[in-house]
Amino acid sequence: MASVRCPGCGAKNPEGAVKCRLCAYDLRGQAEMPMSKPTPGSSQLRQGSLKVPLLLAILAVAAIVLAGVLLGILPGGDVITDIRNKVPAIAAQSPDGWEEFTEPAADFKASLPTNRTEQASPFPVPLEGTASAWVSTLGPEDDPDTTLAISWAEIPVDATQSPEATLSSQAIAWAAELGGEVSDSNQTSFQGQPALLAQIEGLRNGSGDLVTVRALLVQRGDVLYAIQSRSIYADHPQFDRLVNGFALL
Repeated sequence: MASVRCPGCGAKNPEGAVKCRLCAYDLRGQAEMPMSKPTPGSSQLRQGSLKVPLLLAILAVAAIVLAGVLLGILPGGDVITDIRNKVPAIAAQSPDGWEEFTEPAADFKASLPTNRTEQASPFPVPLEGTASAWVSTLGPEDDPDTTLAISWAEIPVDATQSPEATLSSQAIAWAAELGGEVSDSNQTSFQGQPALLAQIEGLRNGSGDLVTVRALLVQRGDVLYAIQSRSIYADHPQFDRLVNGFALL
C-alpha cells in the first residue's frame, strides 16, 4: 500500500490520511513520497551525478564536429556546403562565383571561379613538358579575356644553384615555352618558401590581341607552383585575389 511521509516530522502515514498521526500536520495536498531515499555514495546517486557531465561532453563533441564541418575543416557533403555558402563569414563559394577547394595531390588550397577544370599546362619540366593545373576563365566562353591557373610540377633540384637562381631560370624557360619573354621579375618569398614574381610579355590570344602573364612562382622542395593570370588587361585585376586565396598545406 502506498504511504505518505509527513513533511513535518517524517512519520509514515497511510495514503489518504488528512493529518499526521504523530504531529497532526495537515497532509491534504501532499504528494505521495517514497519511503526510502538513496544514501550518499549509492549507485543511484553515482548514476545521477554522471548524467549531466556525460550529456555536456556529448554536446561539446557534437559542437566541435559541427563547427569543423561548417568551417570546411571536416567534409560535410553538398548539403553542408550549400549551408556554408549562405553564411558569408564561412562560405566556401563567394557571391561572385569563386569557390575554395583543396588539391591533396599537391598539398595546397586555393580559390578559383567555379568553372575551373583540371588540365595539362605548358611548363618546362622534364619529359612531357607539361604541369598539372587547375584553370578557370573569365569573359566570353569561346574567347576569354582572362585565364587564371594554378600549376604545379616536380622539378629536379640542382644542388649547385640557389633557389633564387633556379626560379629565375625556370621563369625564363617557361616564358619561352609560352612564346614570350620575361619583362620583369622580383625575388620574394611566399609562406616561408622562395618565390619569384614575374611578368611575361610578347603573347597574343586567339583573336590576336596582346596578352601578358603575371605569375608568382613558388618552390617548395622539388615542387614548383605557378599561380598565374593571363589577360588582355595589363593590370591583371584578379591576380591579387588569386594569390591571396592560395595557401600551402
